[in-house]
Amino acid sequence: MIMDLHTHTHHSPDAEAQTVEERAIAAEAMGLQYMAITDHVEINRFYPAAYYHAVESEMFSYNGCGVFEGSVSETVLAQQAHPSLRILCGAEIGQIPQDIEKSRMLYRDERVDLIIGSVHELPQREDFFFLDYSKENIPKLVDAYFAEVLRTAETDCYDILAHLTYGLRYLPNRAAYDLTPHLELIDEIFQTLIKKEKALELNGSGLKYAEPFTDPGYEMLCRYRKMGGRMLTISTDAHDTKYLGSGVAKLEEMAKSAGFTELVWFEKHIPHGVKL
Repeated sequence: MIMDLHTHTHHSPDAEAQTVEERAIAAEAMGLQYMAITDHVEINRFYPAAYYHAVESEMFSYNGCGVFEGSVSETVLAQQAHPSLRILCGAEIGQIPQDIEKSRMLYRDERVDLIIGSVHELPQREDFFFLDYSKENIPKLVDAYFAEVLRTAETDCYDILAHLTYGLRYLPNRAAYDLTPHLELIDEIFQTLIKKEKALELNGSGLKYAEPFTDPGYEMLCRYRKMGGRMLTISTDAHDTKYLGSGVAKLEEMAKSAGFTELVWFEKHIPHGVKL
């Protein structure tokens, strides 16, 4: 297995209570070459809940700054303890356009190898996981989602664009949803990634479900490649060590079938290719 560049440890509010050290030991045992620790930093809730006169909850987690510092500090120690494993120090920053200044500050932290940019929620809305889709105009919602992903892609505060189709992940009958009306926006996202030399992530977290899926799906992966996309990373988005590396072989085969001959990993934001 080549890589798993999107993983979460006990620092992420929605992950299992497993340390970076535990994750590193598991990665070595399964023969991963590259593993990134990318705990959640929801940049729109950067400070503890009290700062916003709010209450921490399952729906809204706070203290992104604390998550970042704890995760990065622990990852640096693991890098020193496991020199034979390429552990990459990073973070998954959610909602980058909502606070460019703080996102840029984290991106420039000298300890960081890579930043994953993601959209988990629209401005003033909850995470897509918590939406009541029976009350939503779904095409309008999905269009707003891709517009926000484009805003993220247009920034310079990330190296990898995460789970392109996250906004579809929890839709009723997701598999039947027609992306055709959104292709213009999706193509603009792809063009932006290519122009900025940023990487697209092939996220396999959905492979563990009874009706498996990837973000993006195979057709969108092929579309990105045919438009000239070359930079691709693979991840499980593991929130539990038992999912680390899960399905990576299948993701590698998907990438090859779509026409990719290499994947990329990042060291201090500099991309390096590794042959598939």
